[in-house]
Amino acid sequence: MKEKNFGKITLSNNQARVCVPVMGKTTEEVLQQLKSVVEMEPDIIEWRGDFFETDNNEGYLNVLKQMKDVNENIPVIFTIRTDSEGGNKKIGWNEYCDLCLFIAEKGKEFNVEFVDVEVFKDDKANELINSLHEKGMNVIGSNHHFDKTPDKEEMVKILSTIEKSGADVCKLAVMPRDKKDVEVLIEASKETDEKIKAPIITMSMGELGAVTRVIPKITKTSVTFAAGVSASAPGQPGIKVVRKLLQENKHCPLQGNIAIIGFMGTGKTTVSSALSKITGLKEIDVDAYIVEKAKMSISEIFEKYGEEYFRNLETESLREIANNKNQIISCGGGAVLKDENVDILKNSGTIVLLTATPETIFDRVKDHTHRPILNNDMSLSHVKSLMEKREPRYQSVADIKVNVDSNDRILTCYDMLCKLEEKG
Repeated sequence: MKEKNFGKITLSNNQARVCVPVMGKTTEEVLQQLKSVVEMEPDIIEWRGDFFETDNNEGYLNVLKQMKDVNENIPVIFTIRTDSEGGNKKIGWNEYCDLCLFIAEKGKEFNVEFVDVEVFKDDKANELINSLHEKGMNVIGSNHHFDKTPDKEEMVKILSTIEKSGADVCKLAVMPRDKKDVEVLIEASKETDEKIKAPIITMSMGELGAVTRVIPKITKTSVTFAAGVSASAPGQPGIKVVRKLLQENKHCPLQGNIAIIGFMGTGKTTVSSALSKITGLKEIDVDAYIVEKAKMSISEIFEKYGEEYFRNLETESLREIANNKNQIISCGGGAVLKDENVDILKNSGTIVLLTATPETIFDRVKDHTHRPILNNDMSLSHVKSLMEKREPRYQSVADIKVNVDSNDRILTCYDMLCKLEEKG
């Protein structure tokens, strides 16, 4: 386990601390947001100073003094996120340095434990970091990519370079373009954690990357950012969601298998993947299992052998899968229409139904060509007709029901885990 103490807080690769931002433009807004955030009891507060409107450094100091009256003990990260890295302030290097050093000189007595430094903003960043250390201030060296996810080797290099600059904590935030980018960020985080001594903070932004904020056991991130009054980056879940998912990730109380069922387009595969990362349970996609077993696609099986053959193969596969425990099983849309399949799933764990409106389903599947039961009639009325036939069955076999119309897999996982916990 990697652990390092920073005054009022210890950062570890084994337990992520939760940080919530304050982003007010005026003194009144900052203090109002801060009061709300303090009541949320985060481990760390980030004051995004780039949103605060002032003409001089003394303006920041005046706010810090008043912040101390609202926040007595929670450590603060002071951050000026510049426009070049997705922030709200256009500022030259000399002015940037002056402000960071001014905060380092005065900030400690007002709970400022860290100053964030954009390491790649200037080639003299290491000199600024040294000067901040001389003033007794801890430094989070950061780098943000709001338009892409660099490849794994580049991300490992970025974090290693940040450590070499002298930063106490190394932070990297990237924007994913697809699921693969999220997986690459996770792999880069794990590799970097083994390579460098400093604690790391990593995240994949946006809704697609939101899962990286709640799987610290995998990414080894020492801090995860959650939205309080407002979010400071795309895909930032609320603090209640983050707290819940971190709790489940640390002490997963789930027993047996979790079978995810629902009509096509409810996101069974996507939700199963996210839940797997959050809980650490193995994910099994039944359709993918069948494809591997049969050495042909689902459409090809239907076309060559018919639906009855496919359903028998599905039952055989479910029986094989259910021999193992503590898995998340993503089932095909028709899996639970057969009593034998339901018995297999119920005997091995809990059945969770994902629900959505016909309009949501149609919007998600209308451009798909790999849905055998829709290929002859890709219309909203056909989707409604099929759902009306299947919905009573889904409802009758499900132990837990979770609506997915929001299309937010993190909130879906949160809702599911809460209901699983209530069920015991």
